[in-house]
Amino acid sequence: MSSPKFGMLTNPSIDILKEIKTVADFGFDYVEIGIEEPEGKPDILNKKVNEIRKLLKKNNIFATGHFAWWAELGTTNIMVRESWLAECKKAIEICSKLEIRKLTVHSHARGMFLSDKKLKKIILDNYVESLKYLVNYGKKFNVDIMLENAVEKREITSLEDFTYIIKRVSGVKVHLDIGHAFIWGGMKNVRKFITTFGSRIEHIHLHDNHGKSDEHLPIGKGKIDWINIVKMLKEIKYNKTITLEVFSENIKDVVKSREKIKQLFTQEK
Repeated sequence: MSSPKFGMLTNPSIDILKEIKTVADFGFDYVEIGIEEPEGKPDILNKKVNEIRKLLKKNNIFATGHFAWWAELGTTNIMVRESWLAECKKAIEICSKLEIRKLTVHSHARGMFLSDKKLKKIILDNYVESLKYLVNYGKKFNVDIMLENAVEKREITSLEDFTYIIKRVSGVKVHLDIGHAFIWGGMKNVRKFITTFGSRIEHIHLHDNHGKSDEHLPIGKGKIDWINIVKMLKEIKYNKTITLEVFSENIKDVVKSREKIKQLFTQEK
């Protein structure tokens, strides 16, 4: 079995060309481009397509896409949802120009609807319809759509709700954020996500926390059992993309986190 590819997410507040160079300089296999404001807006990226492609080719790395986490793809406000779908279409188009083959959207939601079981179903069904639309649009551009499990209260965080959406959109892939899953049920919940979706998991975010908030700590600085995490991923023969979503002013924290995970993947059972 081949090993996973390891990447790093760009900071959308920094010029994309500078971020790509940093990712390449520290030996990552790919760059996950944050397609969100201020510097990652599709309109801005569109003006830099040629420069971005040249830089990726020069450094022999590829890219994945990561759309704004606050997009309201399940809202009952039709105008808001249509506006976000239009922005997602722009993101898909820019992904195509950059030869990006997979784009993440999030199971983000807000409002009182999620506190009531019957009303929540409206939000979930809206997500199903939005994702069906985006998956079909993505096919035109050879871009796969991935849904990431959310983390904040009153968002779509549970395995049950996430599965409701995934089962109803045949073409959508799963982006599993290990740290998010850990917050909502510890290692047991992480295992449930991994075993439930298995080969449908297309992309993974790794970062540590203490099980209470989305801290995005370096690997080993929280309470997540990384030995068992990698063991579970090896059980499903996971060998796709893994982004170290460690938020630190010192990039060496991200690099050290990558090396710890790579070492666990190379160890014998």
